[in-house]
Amino acid sequence: MKPLTLNEYQRLVDNSVILEEDGHGLKVLETSDGHIIKIFRQKRVVSSALIKPYASRFVKNAQVLKKLGIHTVDVVDMFYCPPIKRTLVKYRPIPGETLRFVLQSQSHFDGAMESFAIFFAELHDKGVFFRSIHFNNVIVSSNLDKLGLIDFADMKITSDGLPRGMRLRNFKHLARYKADQESIKAFGVDRFIDIYFSTSSLPESYKPDFLAELQKVVSTEGRV
Repeated sequence: MKPLTLNEYQRLVDNSVILEEDGHGLKVLETSDGHIIKIFRQKRVVSSALIKPYASRFVKNAQVLKKLGIHTVDVVDMFYCPPIKRTLVKYRPIPGETLRFVLQSQSHFDGAMESFAIFFAELHDKGVFFRSIHFNNVIVSSNLDKLGLIDFADMKITSDGLPRGMRLRNFKHLARYKADQESIKAFGVDRFIDIYFSTSSLPESYKPDFLAELQKVVSTEGRV
């Protein structure tokens, strides 16, 4: 991880476009040459991030995803700015649009949802537990034939396929946003689960539990 002075950090910000920020500060930048800078802060005084920074987790997860054959970003560099206690990752973005954006097109809606249901099952079969899974963290290629993941610092990857319990928890993460809930309901909860199980290694006997869980999740009040 390369050191970054406060002046170097400020020059980086000044020469980039701010894509995302919140009450704690900057979160995502786009550089003049098209790279993305993801900025991580230490959220608590006592935190596991002191030992293993979120930036390091992001880089490691990107490497493992690639080994698993899952489309994702290409990491270019990693930095640490001590004066503001921020770690940064610079990467080349995945070409395409977010799944949430693609689903706004009626002509692409069914195909994109079918592809995602298959993709979600494949992630689980490969042992990927992505806590921040939602339709804005899934990128669809321009020709709609490939899906990929972004923003995955909060991820656990096991050596085997995910067990039933972890998959069910991940369905809760999947439909936390109102827009995504509406897309799943428009596509059909039953239909989504049928496609998921057509790819999944899980036995069909588990299907009623997953159907009930997804029905419950999409009927809750989602985030805007």
